[in-house]
Amino acid sequence: MTTLRQDQPLTDDTTRELLSSLLRDWHGRGWVSGTGGGICGPTQDGNLFLAPTGVHKELVRPDDFFVVSPADGRVLRQPKTAGLRPSECNSIFCLIWRERGARSIAHSHSLSAVLAGDLAADGDNLTISELEMLKGIRGLSNRDVHRVPVIDNTAREPELVAQLSGVLADERFAGSFAVLVRDHGAYIWGADVWEAKRHVEVYQFLFDATVARRGRALKESPR
Repeated sequence: MTTLRQDQPLTDDTTRELLSSLLRDWHGRGWVSGTGGGICGPTQDGNLFLAPTGVHKELVRPDDFFVVSPADGRVLRQPKTAGLRPSECNSIFCLIWRERGARSIAHSHSLSAVLAGDLAADGDNLTISELEMLKGIRGLSNRDVHRVPVIDNTAREPELVAQLSGVLADERFAGSFAVLVRDHGAYIWGADVWEAKRHVEVYQFLFDATVARRGRALKESPR
């Protein structure tokens, strides 16, 4: 991980450094393996740093980030590294940026996110409760019942925008900083890069714990 401190103001250079450092860390945890996943964060002038697609995320360097407009996803500046393409998450990240005021969004392909989405069955949300780590999500206590929306996967990520727009407008999910995508993974965000980091780590724990509890309950249930 980077040696940056949370109380240290982020410049464009240190934001790119932090974003690439997070991708390396999350690759080590199995959350962005096999070139899957993505991340974005704010530029100092109010635009968005966007990771490239189709590359091994642990190898993404600070100079590999695009700059895009959160208003429409238009690429404003190419990375210094030639031949890269902007993340397939671009339109999704920009939507969450606009609708939720999120200035940093991550896309996880973790196994626990996929299995947590399975727990919703035919429903449209996953219920998480009775876990201390719920305190790590802004606005929640360990006594809250937290509902994470679940949407269906599509052939291409930009095609998720219509479903995601409905979820972000649904008052039931106003306190959620994550969306699960069946058979795919999760989108998780925060007001800045540090909050997005915390929320990613906390939600991944909550997904792990909820999946493990459900599996234990099934083993212990009478046959």
